[in-house]
Amino acid sequence: MLVFLVAAYGLSLWKENSFSKVLIVLCCAANIVYLFWRLLTTLPGNGLVNQIAGVILLATEWAGLLQMLVFYTLVWKPAKEHHVPLEELDRIPTVDLMIATYNEPVSVLKRTLAGCASIDYPRDRVKIYVCDDGDRAEVAELAQMFGACYVTRDQHVHAKAGNLNHALTQSQGEFIAIFDADMVPLKAFLTRTIGLFRNPDVAFVQTPQAFYNDDPYQYNTFSSDAIPNEQDFFMRTLQAGKARFNAVMFVGSNAIFRRSVLDAIGGFATGVITEDMATGMIIQAKGYKGLFVGDVLAMGLAPETWGDMLKQRDRWCRGNIQCTKKWNPLTLPGLSLMQRILYRMG
Repeated sequence: MLVFLVAAYGLSLWKENSFSKVLIVLCCAANIVYLFWRLLTTLPGNGLVNQIAGVILLATEWAGLLQMLVFYTLVWKPAKEHHVPLEELDRIPTVDLMIATYNEPVSVLKRTLAGCASIDYPRDRVKIYVCDDGDRAEVAELAQMFGACYVTRDQHVHAKAGNLNHALTQSQGEFIAIFDADMVPLKAFLTRTIGLFRNPDVAFVQTPQAFYNDDPYQYNTFSSDAIPNEQDFFMRTLQAGKARFNAVMFVGSNAIFRRSVLDAIGGFATGVITEDMATGMIIQAKGYKGLFVGDVLAMGLAPETWGDMLKQRDRWCRGNIQCTKKWNPLTLPGLSLMQRILYRMG
């Protein structure tokens, strides 16, 4: 047994990707054999209650197999990423950088504005918009300090989606980059993403949400240098797998959109908490593409307490349920089978 483990470890170091695929195949095969054994030999035969309970348990195990197969399909290999330098474009398009804010501290906003102002892009082709749903004088002064446009509105409806949709009516850029108030874009954000829109079918490009502070797991286990942020697995590994099936999920920040596509779908989705997921899904249902760039191009603040993390996850869960009720991915016209499965399973 020890020899086998040593050999397996050596093989994983020698050719890690191929070895992991062998393990995936073996794991799937073992689970399928087990479930057929369960189906053929272990179902209770005495008593109606026992039979019902046995069937429910077996159905749950088969559902687990489906979820496992979907997961392994995503991690089997990431989508191939492309890089199109700005120099290869016929012309440099105009871009509006939109920062959505409500009650975040000015000190946090200042870092984000400084990052936007430092982006490597022709100055006459980019504008910064501070979309303030808090109507704060100090935020207006901060926007003026950085030469940004300060945008507010009279009717504060539909939360963040309504805020951004109002800002769309106040701007003219061909592309719209979205940042949360605490997400600081790096200099290469536009030079790494804009070129990908050379393909007219590309509607949005999503980059990972990365963080410069420790999350509660890293902080409380003193493991910031030993373990990654707990969101990295979804934001980088699973998103790269989803990109193979044009099912990249818009996660609310660090993304850039083609304005004409947003106009075609009526702007960012409203009526749900997670307007980001709904917007990306609707765009893909219309036949447009969403691409994923694995490079970290913006960094922000992760929830620092368990309470904040629970509030965030509660919001995501309730928002996804709302999306399923309003735009059920299983019945929404235009989605492929794999897109339906991935959006339904999250």
